[in-house]
Amino acid sequence: MDKNTTSRRSFLKAGAIAATPLVAAAPVAALADDGSRARLARLEDERAIEALHRAFLRNADGARDRFALGEGLRSIAGEPATDTTITFAEDGRTATARQECRVERQTEFTGHSTLEQMARFQGQGSHVQEERRVLATQLVRDKQGWRIAQARLA
Repeated sequence: MDKNTTSRRSFLKAGAIAATPLVAAAPVAALADDGSRARLARLEDERAIEALHRAFLRNADGARDRFALGEGLRSIAGEPATDTTITFAEDGRTATARQECRVERQTEFTGHSTLEQMARFQGQGSHVQEERRVLATQLVRDKQGWRIAQARLA
């Protein structure tokens, strides 16, 4: 092939080589100032809050002791088909989170009716029921990170 003839490929290659120094010379601060740091920080906060919610749901005993979530609470499980909804305050230091969940409660038979006595004699001294609720939490960010300040079942 003759050195004086050019093809489309050689033209594109020469253009790419010529444009490379321009991209490298662009100031890094101008590229990073498009709000990506704020978006990254928000994503990290969302992931931290979601992890905190998962830990809260796994430790229903600790939640029962620390927050008033109602009598007879046995377990709380997040609904797998729903996501945690997080709303941040303007200052970014507080947030609210809501998640649909299934709550299991156990009610002890304490009455003296014949049916309750028969149930207790047969080893069935309680009734377990499951209900769908919404776990609503108030979160605060301090030096150690996010923590749950309040929790309730709505």
